[in-house]
Amino acid sequence: MADKIPLLTPYKMGKFELSHRVVLAPLTRQRSFGNVPQPHATLYYAQRTTKGGLLIAEATGVSDTAQGYPETPGIWTKQQVEAWKPIVDAVHAKEGIFFCQIWHVGRVSNASKHHLFVQSITILLLYHQRQKEINNIMFTGKKRYEKKKKSCS
Repeated sequence: MADKIPLLTPYKMGKFELSHRVVLAPLTRQRSFGNVPQPHATLYYAQRTTKGGLLIAEATGVSDTAQGYPETPGIWTKQQVEAWKPIVDAVHAKEGIFFCQIWHVGRVSNASKHHLFVQSITILLLYHQRQKEINNIMFTGKKRYEKKKKSCS
């Protein structure tokens, strides 16, 4: 009797029953024009699907400010979500398991969008600072810029 090849044996991963341990790793293909997954991706993922096999989608941006590379897919608009549906359906039709790798590239994200992020953070910080000042006045009765009176005793 030949020994089983571990890579080809089933594996239970949480609630998922994988038929083997070969996984399609995420690849950044940069073929999602306008950050929308394209119809050719349906064929790409379906061709790589096996029953009970795990596929991990390419890096999928969570917002327009999360993008660091051109033509990578997103999942922050209705159009993008709708474009993913036939891809996921094709994988599921072949009884594959499909994970979406959500992605934010951090500091290398789209610099042309940073002003939106900076504005949002600035507003939040100003709001937070103002709330601290209001709370200080409410609980101590003193404004931040008032100096403490020195006692002469």
